[in-house]
Amino acid sequence: MKTFVNDTEVRTYYGAKVKSVVLAYCRANQLETNLENAEVRDAYGNIIGLDGSLRANSKIYVKF
Repeated sequence: MKTFVNDTEVRTYYGAKVKSVVLAYCRANQLETNLENAEVRDAYGNIIGLDGSLRANSKIYVKF
């Protein structure tokens, strides 16, 4: 499944949770994987939880 984190394409398994996608993004870009203070928003600016599910081609934005 293809999703976008901070406008960067991330490929994960179908039905992946937000947390899994953000962690994959962090690992691919050699960023810190501590998500305690991370704020995740969808393409419309709504805050979403790390346990939420995503659809293909979803766009999310993360601030650490």
